[in-house]
Amino acid sequence: MISAVFAILFGVSLLPGRKPLCLRFAERISDGIMPDGAEAYCRRLTWVWFVLLVANAAASVAVVALLGGRGATALPCGIAACVLSVAVVGGTFAVEGIVRARRFSVSFRTSGSTATPKTIVKTFASLAKEVAFHRARLADVLARKPVFLSTIEPHHMYGQLWRVMLPRAAGCSVDPEVILTPESLLEKMRAAECVFLVTTPSFLSRFAEYADQYDVPQNVVEITTSGALLTADVAAAARRVFGRAPLEIFGSTETGGVAFRRQTAGNELWTVFDPVKAWADASGRLVVSSPFSCARRFTMGDGVVFEADGRDKRAPLLGEAASRRFKLLGRMDRMVKIAEQRVSLPEMEATMCLIPEVAEAALGVVDGPHGPSLGAVIVPQRDWTDLKTLGKHACARALRAKCQQFFPKGAVPRKYRFVHALPRNAQGKVQSSAIQEILASQMAEPYVEHEERTVTTYAADLTFDCDATYFKGHFPDFAVLPGVIQLGTAHRLAEAFIGHARALRQVKKMKFSHVLRPGEAVHFTLTKMSDDEFAYDFRKGDVPCASGVLCF
Repeated sequence: MISAVFAILFGVSLLPGRKPLCLRFAERISDGIMPDGAEAYCRRLTWVWFVLLVANAAASVAVVALLGGRGATALPCGIAACVLSVAVVGGTFAVEGIVRARRFSVSFRTSGSTATPKTIVKTFASLAKEVAFHRARLADVLARKPVFLSTIEPHHMYGQLWRVMLPRAAGCSVDPEVILTPESLLEKMRAAECVFLVTTPSFLSRFAEYADQYDVPQNVVEITTSGALLTADVAAAARRVFGRAPLEIFGSTETGGVAFRRQTAGNELWTVFDPVKAWADASGRLVVSSPFSCARRFTMGDGVVFEADGRDKRAPLLGEAASRRFKLLGRMDRMVKIAEQRVSLPEMEATMCLIPEVAEAALGVVDGPHGPSLGAVIVPQRDWTDLKTLGKHACARALRAKCQQFFPKGAVPRKYRFVHALPRNAQGKVQSSAIQEILASQMAEPYVEHEERTVTTYAADLTFDCDATYFKGHFPDFAVLPGVIQLGTAHRLAEAFIGHARALRQVKKMKFSHVLRPGEAVHFTLTKMSDDEFAYDFRKGDVPCASGVLCF
């Protein structure tokens, strides 16, 4: 009787003009956030249940009619038929759950900051829960129906959630183009009534650096950023430029979003999202239990210190109570042992950024004849003119002397590389493998000044360090800048203009017309010909020195 009643309900919902019963259930349990192909899947599933329930009802009647009769076997046969029916229905539920999880899942390819590729599979259900949560939190903003503009690709989880699923769930429009330059962003902002900006710290940093050159529309209703951490200076600059502080999301592909913050003066703490439980284990690592996660309990690689007050009573294990706010200490897997001392690379990098001449710093371990030591890749402040006048060796010695005030003697970085920008991936994360390559290289980047950029061009004046290693060995008594160094410099500056690392496939129309000597200033121009081709040009005044086309 039960099977017959439900078979009728499922069958009636399949009539023309009606919504299949499985689709109604799916919409209710997912807050209306549905994946592509869900309607067709639910219609087929409704047919499966209709046929199954009809067959189940018929089989139950047949068992009782043929084997039960009216005698003593009636009750046992009836019970057997019921047990069989429940087993069939329960088994169908289980099998369908497995099929649905595989049918509606996403595989993300992520490498984080380690550059070791890793595949992580997320079910649509976990993604939909996170989208529904953010849709409710940002209901007032989304009610204004902003246009979503994004500087990130949709193929990783942050992009999938914030530039694909959230605007679709909220009924907002999305600009399909991935924005690569500040000029392109401004053009699209001017064409929109209000904007929801989905971006990364690296893009905000580049935008804020040149923001004074532009008239920025005050129509951004929300900014979200994730990936690398947003520095206090860039957060303050973004708040000044856009009129609101960025909403930073902390999490991982495995866990989904864990916590958020809006940086204000003196506020570095992260607040855990309401549906998420988080605490620190005995080693200080962040442990997360979340409906957005691909595991019930996931230990992250980040060290944290929770705020002492406002302890969260929901922590799952006795003695593991945690507050809803924590300070992020950086990756625990970036704790290294140097000269018999354990040091935290993220903590040292943050300390080095307090030195007035340093804009950004990244550290790596360098193997030497006397054991491992630290090397530092430094982005200097623009006004540190000693790099041009005294040379980088002298500046490295001065920087080392300042580091000795902060760090134990054995942990002070010994090798220094000065670069125009730290190497970052598309998500804005600095990759340790790229830092190691820079430290292993003899490629000393030039001193850069008088930068200018438009949507399609980048220009700057470059001065190559007189005592750079690459000036030695070409000609014994006539030092010139090697062509491969000019090509490498063009490649690095093109990557900085694009905003992330790209592999060089080919160089076309390469010419060397005039030599460059140590200490000579040269004007560099980069012109975007297409998304994959950039023309470069080195000139001394009106004299062409080198040119070519970089093909990525």
